[in-house]
Amino acid sequence: MRHLRKIFVSLILLLPVVCFSQQSILQLGLWNIIALSGELKLGGLYGGGSINTYGIKNNLTETNYYGGIYVKTSSFVWNPNFLTVDVDGGYFPESRQDMYLVSPDLYNVINTKKLHIGATLFPRKIISLSGHINWDNSYDNRENLTNIQTNSKSYGGSLSFRSKYLPLTMNYNQSNWDSREVLTGRDFTYHQKNFEARVNRSFFGRDNNSWVYTHYEYTTKQYTLATIGNRSDNLNLQDGFFLDSSRRSMFNSNILGTIQRGSDSFNQFRANESLFLRFPHKLTFNTAYAFYYLQQWPEKLQQHTVNCLFGHQLFESLHSGLLYEYNGALESSYNEINNRVGIELNYTKKTIADGLLNIQYGYYRINENRRSTDVNLIIQNEPYVISDRVILKRPYTDLNSLVLKDSTQTIIYQLGVDYALNELGNFTEILRIPGGLIPDNGKIFAFYTAIQPGSYSYNINQNNFSINYSLFKGLIDLYYRTIRTEYSQIHHADNLLLDYLTDELVGANLKYKSATVGAEYDKYQSSLVPYRMIHYFFSWQGRYKQKLVFGVNANYRDYKVPSETEHRNFEDLNAMAAYAFNAKSKFDLTIGYQAQQGQQINLDYFSLRAKYSTIIRKLTCVVGADAYNRVYLETQKTNYTGVYFQVIKKFKY
Repeated sequence: MRHLRKIFVSLILLLPVVCFSQQSILQLGLWNIIALSGELKLGGLYGGGSINTYGIKNNLTETNYYGGIYVKTSSFVWNPNFLTVDVDGGYFPESRQDMYLVSPDLYNVINTKKLHIGATLFPRKIISLSGHINWDNSYDNRENLTNIQTNSKSYGGSLSFRSKYLPLTMNYNQSNWDSREVLTGRDFTYHQKNFEARVNRSFFGRDNNSWVYTHYEYTTKQYTLATIGNRSDNLNLQDGFFLDSSRRSMFNSNILGTIQRGSDSFNQFRANESLFLRFPHKLTFNTAYAFYYLQQWPEKLQQHTVNCLFGHQLFESLHSGLLYEYNGALESSYNEINNRVGIELNYTKKTIADGLLNIQYGYYRINENRRSTDVNLIIQNEPYVISDRVILKRPYTDLNSLVLKDSTQTIIYQLGVDYALNELGNFTEILRIPGGLIPDNGKIFAFYTAIQPGSYSYNINQNNFSINYSLFKGLIDLYYRTIRTEYSQIHHADNLLLDYLTDELVGANLKYKSATVGAEYDKYQSSLVPYRMIHYFFSWQGRYKQKLVFGVNANYRDYKVPSETEHRNFEDLNAMAAYAFNAKSKFDLTIGYQAQQGQQINLDYFSLRAKYSTIIRKLTCVVGADAYNRVYLETQKTNYTGVYFQVIKKFKY
């Protein structure tokens, strides 16, 4: 037994040297480092400009210096199949100074540190264990008045059982985030625990089944406010299987149950079932059923949704479909039932001159029936995509309650800076202010309160028609689209603003390789916001001799709103070019221009960004310049010019 022990110990010590020495870049006994990478960074910025708001001018001078080091290693102990370890960390100091002529100057010093360690035991075996621990720290000093110390730590692990009969994965993670103002003692804490167990199993080759259990706990406390905390348990069952050997028909099921207790307690159950069948003679049938139940004191909600679509493909040109949708919601304060029936036709045919004709038509009849008393609704996380303007879905909005956030829920947009509001009868319109934080075609989320009308019922008739005709393999494209919405059999809907809508759009464009130029005319006849719009557009992207890459996009929109005495014009131009001198040197240029004219929306905004990057003896060097000029309503004028540099040394072994 003693000899066997000696042999075993000798094999442990010799195995990494004999078998894996060629894979290691550094050996420290049983510890073998197989990868080492990272970077050293140094950069700075100097800029200046002026801000003129309602006649008050303020000059700005800005300096910013930053740097840092980041290192990442991958290692194994004894054997790559025994224990692997990944470690990465870095230190990033930064200093910023903003000097104003009128406002107080600002000095800011930031230090950020991080260390992340992860390890996996038996990474390629049937059973493997992994764990991680992360430390992050930052210190922000502003004017010696606000010193914020932020520490975060997370740790956890996972177990994987790669069994043919019961593949199981379990994960646990705990994270603590603490931020404290050093001088005032005010703090903010957020603690979270997550556990997940997942099983994936296929029983007879044509199915896929997944069972997932999750447990969440979190508590948060801000300054003197009360602590908020919740615990939730969730069970999710996902199943799908093909009904035939040719895999032409299938069934899918997704069931989720949640029990949450704490500051926000509720019980929730969801079930989504779908069935798709293919029949002879090119017939298809697609149906889905969804059930939703929510119990949150003192309210209860039950919702049933049914969708059915029966389709047929005639030859290769005509596809037709009959559809039916049912949505019924029973809540403590209201009962709502919506029915929708319709027909859809899609005809596609090749024509002379390499042409393609596509015609689409759809007719839908919708019945909405609601029984309730007037209630004050609290709307949260209502998504919208906004380009120039968008109307909130709910009428009778309390404007003082309206809050707009971005998709991460961390940025709160400011009224008068990022957006403006316009009342349209009982509805509220949001106008995006170009140059603000809301991007063009960006997604925003609205939080507000609104009055929900009481009992009502009505029918909606919708007709959609479109025709598209392209010639010479898409060189010329002509199209026309119209949508008509009408209401009938209206009962007790005096408090509602029903949008009688007729929208007609006609357009044409010319496409040659990567260039497109075209025009559209949109006649939007609405009982809420009617307008007429002419839109001209141009885009061109290309490459020249593998050296130059460029792109140009331009739009001009002219709106005529009957309620206004003047037109609204919107112009935008965006251009970029990137030229590669060689494999190591590159120049990038981006230019943007936006302009709009109209009642209380006049704006001129110009931006320019240039950057030159090159590699000198394995050093990546970057120099660049940013500039912009913004004039809004002639009362808010901002201009800025800045130059920056950056030096990065990357290494990898």
